[in-house]
Amino acid sequence: MLAFLMDLRFALRTLRKGWWVTAIALISLAVAIGGNATVFSLVNGLMFRPLPYDSPERLVLFDEDERDQTSGQGAVSTSLATFADISERSRTTTAWGAFRPRPLSVRGTERADAVGGAVVSTGFFELLGVSPTHGRVFRPEEGVEGGPRVVILHHDYWVNSLGMEEEPVGTVLTLDGEPHEVIGVLPEGFDFIVPNVDLWLPLTTSPRSEPRDRRDVIALGRMSPTATMEQVRAEVALIGDQLEAEYSETQEGWILDVLNLRYDFPSQNSRTLLWLLQGSVLSVLLIACVNITNLLLARGQERKQEIALRTALGAGRGRIIRQLLTESSLLTLAGTGGGLALGWYGIQILSNRFAPIFAAAYTPVLDLSVVGFTVAISVLAGLIFGVTPAIQAFRRGHTDALKEGGQRGSSGGSRKRMSRILVVCELVLSLLALGGGGMLVRSFRQLQNVEAGFDRSNLLTAQVTVPTGRYTTDEEALILLDGILEESRGVPGIRAAALVSALPMGFGTPEDTFRIESGNVDFGENAPSALILNASPEYRETIDLVLLEGRFFSQSDRIGQAPVAVISRTLSENHFSDKSALGERIRLRGESREIVGVVADVTQTIVQAPGTAHPGLIYLPAAQTPQGGYFLMARAEGDPRGVADPLRTSLQHVDPDLALNQLLTLDEVISQFYIGIEVLNAILTGFGLMALLLAALGVYGVLAHSVNRRRREIGVRLAVGAKGREVVRLFANEGLRLGIIGLGIGLLSTLPLSILIQSLMEGVSTVEWNTVFFAGAVLFGVVLLASVVSASKAASVDPVQTLKNE
Repeated sequence: MLAFLMDLRFALRTLRKGWWVTAIALISLAVAIGGNATVFSLVNGLMFRPLPYDSPERLVLFDEDERDQTSGQGAVSTSLATFADISERSRTTTAWGAFRPRPLSVRGTERADAVGGAVVSTGFFELLGVSPTHGRVFRPEEGVEGGPRVVILHHDYWVNSLGMEEEPVGTVLTLDGEPHEVIGVLPEGFDFIVPNVDLWLPLTTSPRSEPRDRRDVIALGRMSPTATMEQVRAEVALIGDQLEAEYSETQEGWILDVLNLRYDFPSQNSRTLLWLLQGSVLSVLLIACVNITNLLLARGQERKQEIALRTALGAGRGRIIRQLLTESSLLTLAGTGGGLALGWYGIQILSNRFAPIFAAAYTPVLDLSVVGFTVAISVLAGLIFGVTPAIQAFRRGHTDALKEGGQRGSSGGSRKRMSRILVVCELVLSLLALGGGGMLVRSFRQLQNVEAGFDRSNLLTAQVTVPTGRYTTDEEALILLDGILEESRGVPGIRAAALVSALPMGFGTPEDTFRIESGNVDFGENAPSALILNASPEYRETIDLVLLEGRFFSQSDRIGQAPVAVISRTLSENHFSDKSALGERIRLRGESREIVGVVADVTQTIVQAPGTAHPGLIYLPAAQTPQGGYFLMARAEGDPRGVADPLRTSLQHVDPDLALNQLLTLDEVISQFYIGIEVLNAILTGFGLMALLLAALGVYGVLAHSVNRRRREIGVRLAVGAKGREVVRLFANEGLRLGIIGLGIGLLSTLPLSILIQSLMEGVSTVEWNTVFFAGAVLFGVVLLASVVSASKAASVDPVQTLKNE
C-alpha cells in the first residue's frame, strides 16, 4: 500500500509538471468518452434495452405494404379488417392485439384540451403481459359498440394531470363530450411503440364495418411456442395472397409481412446506421488515444534519463512500468469521470429532443448498461495509450541514456517509427470519420432541402380532435366541418383556412390503387397507385397551390353531388400524357369520380429521394368524405403563433368539446419529423470536426517534437550555410509524406464504407461519393498547415544560441 501511495503521489507531481500534456489528454479523452456514452445510450435504447413486455422476442407486428414500395419508407400498419382476417386464419400465432392512435379532447373547467390517446383491442394488455398498478384492464364486453365507456390512464397522466389521486379508479373524465369511467392506471414507465399516449380506450369498432383501405392500425400477435419467425412470415405472406385474390378492389398490389418486435424494430437499415454512428464516434476516441500515446511517448523520451537513473539505482522493470501505468490510469480515471459527466449532459439533450418521437421504452437514459460500456471503453483507451509508452521506455539501453547526459540529439529510431505509424493511423481514422460522416450528413441534408412546391410561410396547423360520439353520420360531420371553417376564417389575423386529411411534407398520407375507366389501359397485375388526400375548397388558396387545368373544389362538391377528383401534374403526365385529363374518370375505393382539375406537384411526403418525380396525388373533396381525422391549416397575415390562442378560443363556440392537438406552425411540424436527422447531423458534424482537430494536433505534435529533439542538428545545418527554406522543406516533406501515406490508406478504406452507406440510403436519398475526396482534401490541407507551421519553427532556430546551449 505504501508503494502504491508513493506511485500515486509521484504520478500526480509528474502530471502536474507537464500540465499542458495532461490538459490536452484530459480534454480530448473526456469529450471522446462522453460522446461515445451519449451515442451508445441511443443505440442501447433502440436495440438492447429490455422492453417492458412479456417475452418481447415472441411478439410480431403485421405490416401491409405496396408490393413495389421501397423498404423502410412506410409505417408498420394494416387495416382493422385485415387484422381480423389474420387472427382468424393464423395458426402460428396464438394471441392478437390492435392499436390505433386517436387524439382525444378532455373537457376541463374552462375549455377542452387535446390529449394523446389510443383505442386498443380488449386483449391488448394481456398480450403484452402488462398489469395495471391500480384497477384492471378491459373486459370483452367493453369492446363492442354501445359497450360501457371506460378509460385506462397512463401513469404520468395520473400524476401530472389528476394530481396522483389516492384512488383514481372510479373517477369520471369527459372525453370527446362523453363521460368515461377510469378503470385502471398503467405501471410507471410503460409505453407502447407510439409515444405520448395518455389515455387508452377499448376498440369498439366492428372490423367488418371498416373499409380495407383504411390502413391505420398497428396490429401485433404472439408467436405460438413452437413457431419460428420463418414459419410466421411464410404463413402471413400466404394470407396476404389470399386476401389479394378475395378483395382485389382494395388489396391488389398489397402484400403482408411480419416483423419481430425485438429484433426487427427498428429496421435493419436503421440498426446499421446506428452502428455507423457509434463507429464514427468511437473512431474519434481512438484518434484521441493515438494522440495521447504520442504525447506520452514524447514525454517518455524526455524522461529517459530519469528512468535510466532510477534503474541504475536499483528500481526494477516492474516498478518502473507500474509507475508509468499509474500515471496513465490517473488520466483514464479523470477522463472517465469527465466523460460520464459530459455523457449525462448529452443524454439529457438526446432524451429531450427525442421525447416527441420516441416512446419511453426507447428513450436514451444513463443506465447501468451505458455506464458499463463507458467504463469498458475507458479501460480499453487507458490500455492503448498506457501500455505502449511503458514498453517503449525499455526498448533503449539505459547505459546509453546516461552517457548522453544533457545532449538533445536525434530521438530513438524505434520511437520515431512508432510515432509516425500512430500518425498514419490517426489520419486513416480521421478520413473514415470525416468521409463517412460527411456522406451521411449530405444525404440527410438533401432530404431536408427537398422543394416543397408551395409557400410554407405563416402557416399554422392543428389536428382537429372531433367528439366522434356526437357526430356519427356524414351529415353531422359535415355540419361540424363547415362550422370549424367559418369560425377559423373569422379570427382576426387569419387570411385563409382549410381542412385537409394529412399535412404536406410529412407522414401519414394514405396510398391506394385506382383504375382509369376510359380507354383500354392494361396495367398487368399491378394497378397504378397514388397518395389520397381529402381537402376542403379553401385548401388551394391556403397553401397557394397552383392550378394548371380546370378547377379546384367548390362549395357545391358535397354529399349527394357528383363525385369529383383533382389530380397532380405528375399523375396527369404519367397516365394522360397524350390528352387532357379533364373529364376522364377514375375508379377509386369502389366509386367512380370525374377529374375536374389538375394542380402543380407538392412534396406530400418527406421520404423522397432528391431528383425523383413527385408521387402522384389524388385530391378528394372533404365535403364528400367528411368522416375521419382532419388537420386545420390557417395562413396568418403575420406571425402564425399570434393567432393560435384566438383560434383555439374561437373554435370552442363550435363545440365546447372540440380541441386542437399540436397547434404548431408548419415549419415546426416539419422540424419534428427531422429531429432524428438533425441530431445525427449534429453528432456527425461535431465529432468530424473534433477528428479534424485531433489529426492536426497529432501531426503538429510529432513534427514539433522532432524539431525540438533535432535542434542541435538544425543549428549545425544553419551554421554551415543551410538556408531557412531548406530546413522548412526538410520538415514539411516529413509531414507531407505522413499525410500522403495516411490519406492514401484512408481513401482505400472508405471505399467499402461508401458502398455500405449507398445501400442504406438507396430509395431515400442520394449519396455524394465526392464527399470523401473533399474530406481528404480538407484533411490534407490541415496536414500541410501543421507541417508548414512546425517547419517554420525549425527555420527560426538561432544557430549560435542553440550550439551554445548544447
